[in-house]
Amino acid sequence: MSIPTLSALAAAEWRHAPRRALLLGAVAGPIMIALTHLVLPLFPARVIDFMRRGFILDDLAGVLVLNDLMAVYFLAFFIGLAGSLGVVLMAREEHRLEILLAKPIRPGDFVAARCVPALAGAGIVGVATAVACGLAVAVHPDIGDSVSSAGTLGAGLFLTALALVLVAGMQLLFVRLRDPFLGLLLACFAWLATCIPAAVLLYRPDVFQGRPRLADALVMSSLLWHDATTSWLGPLALVLALPLAWLLVRAAGALLARADAL
Repeated sequence: MSIPTLSALAAAEWRHAPRRALLLGAVAGPIMIALTHLVLPLFPARVIDFMRRGFILDDLAGVLVLNDLMAVYFLAFFIGLAGSLGVVLMAREEHRLEILLAKPIRPGDFVAARCVPALAGAGIVGVATAVACGLAVAVHPDIGDSVSSAGTLGAGLFLTALALVLVAGMQLLFVRLRDPFLGLLLACFAWLATCIPAAVLLYRPDVFQGRPRLADALVMSSLLWHDATTSWLGPLALVLALPLAWLLVRAAGALLARADAL
C-alpha cells in the first residue's frame, strides 16, 4: 500500500472540511464592520471621547478602526481555533485518535494535513474582514483622517498573521492534552493575553508612561499610531506568519510522533 503524500493528504482534508464556520465568518466580518460604522458614531460624545483618549487616538476614525480590528482578530482566531480543536484533541477525547494514527500516515503529516483547513479558514476570514475594514474607511471619509485605508488594511493583516501563529502554536499544547475544555480555556487565555495590554493602557496608562517602545510592542492600538508603517508591515507580517505557522504545526506533529513512539 502506497503512503499518500502530504500535499494529497492536505488537499483531501481541505476538500472534506466543513465549510459552515468559514462561510459564517466571512459573512459576519463585513456585517460587523458595517454595523460598527453605522452604530458607534451614534454613541454619546463622552463615550467616543473616553475611548479616543484612553487608546491615544486622534479622532473618530481611530475609534472605529480599533473596533473593526477587534472583529478581524476575534473572527480569525476563533474560526481557526474551532478547526484546530478537531485536529488531535477532539479525536483523542472521542477515542478515535488511535484508529486515525493506525493508517499508513506519519503522525507529523497527519497533524499538518488536518491543520490546513483550520489555518486556511483563519487566514481567509481574517483577510476578508481586513479588506472590509479598509473599504469601510474609504467609503466613510467624514470620520477623520488619522488612519488611511491602506493602514487599516495593513493592521487587519497584521492581526490575521498574529491569529494564524497563535492557532498554530496552540497545537503544540493540543497534541499533549486530553481534555478539549482545558484546551479551549488555554486558547482563550492566550488570545486574551494579547488583548490585555490595550485594557491596561485604557485603565492604567501610567504603566506605559515613559515606555513608548513597550506600548508600541504590546498595545493593539499602536497599529493605528503608526499608520504609514502598518500599511507595509501588515502584509509583510502575514507573509512571514505562513512559514512560521507551518513550522509550529510540524513541531506539533513531531511531538505527537514522539509521544506515540513512547
